[in-house]
Amino acid sequence: MLRLVTFGGLWLADDEQGRLPLPQKALLALVYMMAEQEGELPREHLARLLWSGDQETAKINFRKMIERVRKYAASGRRLPLEFSASTVNLTSVPSDVDFLLFSADLDPVEHLRSASKLLTLRFLDGVDLPSALKLWVEKQRERHWNTFRDLFFRVSATATERPDLILVKEVAKQLLERHPDDVAVQEVLMETHRREGGTTHRLAALPRCTDLAASTDITISPTQFTSELPRLVLLAPPGIDDGASYPARALLEDITISLCSLRTVAVVAPYTAERIRSHPDKVSQLETHAISYVIDTRMGPDGLFVQMIFLPSDSLLWAERFHLDPNLLVSHRKQVAQMVVAAISNHLRRSETILADYRAQPEVYRSYLASSQHLNKFTLPDVRRARNAFRETLKMRSDFAPALAGLSRTYSWEWVLTARGDGELLRQAEHTAQRAVSLEPELASAHRELALSKLYIGDVDGSLDAFDQAERLSPHLADAVCGYADALVHASKPAEGLAKIAKAMALNPICPDDYFWIAAGASYFLGRFDAAIGYIERMEDPSSARRLLAASHAMAGDMTKARMHRRKAQELNPYFDLEKWLAVLPVREQWQKDIYREGLLKAGF
Repeated sequence: MLRLVTFGGLWLADDEQGRLPLPQKALLALVYMMAEQEGELPREHLARLLWSGDQETAKINFRKMIERVRKYAASGRRLPLEFSASTVNLTSVPSDVDFLLFSADLDPVEHLRSASKLLTLRFLDGVDLPSALKLWVEKQRERHWNTFRDLFFRVSATATERPDLILVKEVAKQLLERHPDDVAVQEVLMETHRREGGTTHRLAALPRCTDLAASTDITISPTQFTSELPRLVLLAPPGIDDGASYPARALLEDITISLCSLRTVAVVAPYTAERIRSHPDKVSQLETHAISYVIDTRMGPDGLFVQMIFLPSDSLLWAERFHLDPNLLVSHRKQVAQMVVAAISNHLRRSETILADYRAQPEVYRSYLASSQHLNKFTLPDVRRARNAFRETLKMRSDFAPALAGLSRTYSWEWVLTARGDGELLRQAEHTAQRAVSLEPELASAHRELALSKLYIGDVDGSLDAFDQAERLSPHLADAVCGYADALVHASKPAEGLAKIAKAMALNPICPDDYFWIAAGASYFLGRFDAAIGYIERMEDPSSARRLLAASHAMAGDMTKARMHRRKAQELNPYFDLEKWLAVLPVREQWQKDIYREGLLKAGF
């Protein structure tokens, strides 16, 4: 039994040997003849289709291809193609050919379900297509989708049972992922959702769509958009498919349906979103699918957490926690969905300029993201790598505020890691952050870095003001909250700092090492030395916190470990001078320096 696969690749296989070692051009000839229903074609015609350029060379290549096929057939295999001196003949059709599904005569519901699954892949995806066949392949792909759409309308007109209605909704989302401005499909989606018993949300831009617009301030331009719309994916929380999570699952369904009504964005279909969510490398999947916006959701004991991320700059646009009472969620789904979609729509409008800028200069954003990756580790080599990378980004565009903010952080962090009291590093950090703020006053990360530089300079009040501004601009930006916590610790408010860093960790559960270091510092100044040790041990690379770790063990009474970590700290920084460092350490009250000095002296510094 031969099976011809054309979606997601191209190969011919049988049940015994698996994929057959046939030339890809021979398989392309097979697909072309079957799709065009041609039982016989001149060799010259196929040679022109399969090889561009000089026709004599094409004929030579065609003959070589025939020799390879005949050599394989000589082993006793019967193949669908035979070659004569002047023609190629289609002698049989493989038993299982995926693309023939679109011309099959099947039960409409099962036909639609099978076609939906097949179209999660792309016809002849990844195949090195000759130029003469590229237009033909595009027409075939369009024909498959048109057949799929026609089949969708046939099934939706008669669907009454719940499984059929669910299928119609999923296919509608799949079609809208391809053509978000298909009003006819949108209308079927809304009507099916209503018939199934869900809530119906419509946006003002759509004809006869008034429910959501009447209850929110959403206004969407009626401009007809094309498939070049930015793409948005809604990532459902893990476990959302469990039966016990029905109200939350239904709420996310309401949100997805409403997002599909937006004409400013193309919503990625749920099956693709599920694959992205479950993939071990989500970032690469998001890039593969050209996602601009990610709506990430998490369910917890205190409700639903939703955050909206602009992927090109890895920036958090919006986040909110919805406290959901399971007993009231069924009746309040509509209101919650309206609030979520209204917020998403609002931030889509606000980020239009940034998105246009990204599309004009994508290489700048890619360089910035690559530079930022070096700041995931709190070590001196990584900080210096990040600085060099941010400088390369700024060579592409000198006024790119996010890169300036990142560059400022590298100066502040080097000041901490070297512990030499180098004032020039802090002056560079402050100057660079101020430039970022002046270029983009609404950029929370720029205010965060300005606050960090002011903190280490010793302007604690100025630092708290800048962190407060960063938090106002982006209340759920975890890094800004983390920095705010650090400032509170230095302002001699370690209890408030510990509460603030706990909030940052909740916003960013897989957090970088500096979060744990700040939590450890707050715990140390509260006299919770074992807790400080625990936070440092959670760091991926605790080498930068060795001094604090040694002091914590010493204050906890474990002098053996205190001395061991003191030796390791001195190996990393043999020039560390205790009194010189304490003299420039920016803390508001003397008791903090005293308790830190006590721990370091006990450890042997």
